[in-house]
Amino acid sequence: MAVASVGEGQTSVPIVIYAFDRPDYLDTVCAGLLAQRQVRPDPRRVFLLQDGVVSALTGHRQTRPPLVQRSIEVFRRHFPQGEVLAAPHNLGIAENIMRGQRLVFDTLDSDIGYFFEDDLEPGPYYLAALEAMRVATETFADQVAHFAAYGPVPGAVPGPRVGWCQLDSHWGFGLRREPWRRIHAGLQDWWEEIRRNDYRARNRRRLLYLWRRRRAAGPVVAQDMAAATSCLELGLARLNTTVCFGRYIGERGEHFSPAMFSERGFTGMRWDDGPDFAFDPLEEGAIRAIADEAFRIGAEFRENRLEATIAETEAAMTDADRLVTAEDVHMLWNLLLDRPKAPRAQVERHAGRTTLRALRRSIVRLHEFQHQTGP
Repeated sequence: MAVASVGEGQTSVPIVIYAFDRPDYLDTVCAGLLAQRQVRPDPRRVFLLQDGVVSALTGHRQTRPPLVQRSIEVFRRHFPQGEVLAAPHNLGIAENIMRGQRLVFDTLDSDIGYFFEDDLEPGPYYLAALEAMRVATETFADQVAHFAAYGPVPGAVPGPRVGWCQLDSHWGFGLRREPWRRIHAGLQDWWEEIRRNDYRARNRRRLLYLWRRRRAAGPVVAQDMAAATSCLELGLARLNTTVCFGRYIGERGEHFSPAMFSERGFTGMRWDDGPDFAFDPLEEGAIRAIADEAFRIGAEFRENRLEATIAETEAAMTDADRLVTAEDVHMLWNLLLDRPKAPRAQVERHAGRTTLRALRRSIVRLHEFQHQTGP
């Protein structure tokens, strides 16, 4: 066996793949899952969590419908026995991820799930590596949250020996139900803030303010960092392998550009083909060391750099979710409708009641605004 601690066959763990509008990436990920050599997916337990096109909150079209349809077609071509769960509206990354986790832990009543974003291409032994990590972490299930097998970037080492290290992003990972419940129980304030707006329009200022309540945090407010921050508070370790078993291909996406992709070393990412791998025994001391080091880094940021990050963000962007004043209402009427003064009824309706973001959105939808600005 290539991975010494794992048998050969299908995994019974449900596999969730998240997709939106990158069918070419999804094609690569699905092909990689079908090409697994030692541990293969059960084709009846592979699920596509396909996000939708139009936001139910704002009515904004987030992508082109043909791309979503192509994603579904790609998945069905690779996994005709799999199940497509297409969202009727655009949910955004965080809500779609939550939907997939609820599917696994609540609907399917599974104690564990494997979750893949559409930009982590698994090498031929990726599922075997996840299975080895699942077995190794069973004894420490109350101490380990996410575990993935793509190795540190840069810094992955060749096999056959496979060690343990800190996990960064959650691209293709395993997660158990009880840690998941604890993680999200500690994120209620984050979810409340995220759900004010479309995910792409999240208010970074207000989300950074939430990190003031934490003992440890980081400079990012997206869903991965939110989960990681909750893990820091709970003392949960997030584990990665020292050997690379898959590669990140998300050169373009919500959080990446080609320049960032290159700068962070993903261009040369290559998985190890083996032929053999042996995982180091996982000991409680190693788990605690990884969790403690992650907390130390997060606590240092919280203590020494969070306020400077907040100040930089405040200087760069207005709080679009603050309630407007009468002066704001007049200002927007002037800027957007060429009227020096807003009607009294509009001032009374919005001042102290409506957010800046909502008022702006309501004005640009007015016939008067559209008539004056044209298509």
